[in-house]
This record gives sequence, structure tokens and C-alpha cells, in this order.
Amino acid sequence: MSILTLDSSDSANVSIEWTDLGNASVASVAYTAIAGVTMTPQGINGTVSTVRLSGLVHGRTYQLEASATLSTGEVLNRNVPVRCFNG
Repeated sequence: MSILTLDSSDSANVSIEWTDLGNASVASVAYTAIAGVTMTPQGINGTVSTVRLSGLVHGRTYQLEASATLSTGEVLNRNVPVRCFNG
């Protein structure tokens, strides 16, 4: 898995694609709070959910955790590493 790199001055959307859903659809997505980081969900478009991140600190690596509840009631979890680097 690759690491997403953002600048500390960024206010950036991070998208997660939920795959292998069969006939199910993504009903909702919950994101686990990251201390000191502002997370604003931007919605779901088909199989892609998006959250806006801001307030990252240079030199830190964060773990964005998301849980999607499908139309079938099944819950899928994803983790996305995010590194903050000025430059």
C-alpha cells in the first residue's frame, strides 16, 4: 500500500474506493477521529467515499481509518496511511 503525502498547509480531500461489494452498495461511512486533525466527510459517490483533512503536522504519519456499512449490513474497514511533509 502506498502512503499518501500531504503538505501541512493542505486542506485536501482523501478518497477511498470500496471494492468487491458484489450486489451491495455503500450505505454509510464512519471515520475514526485523528487527534488534532480536522476531518470533514464530503460524501459517497457510488463506491467512493471522500473525507477532507486539514491541520496535519509536518513530519508526522497518520493512519486514516474508515468503516463502511453496506446495504447488506456488512461492515468493511480500510486504513490509509497519510504522511505530512512540507515541501
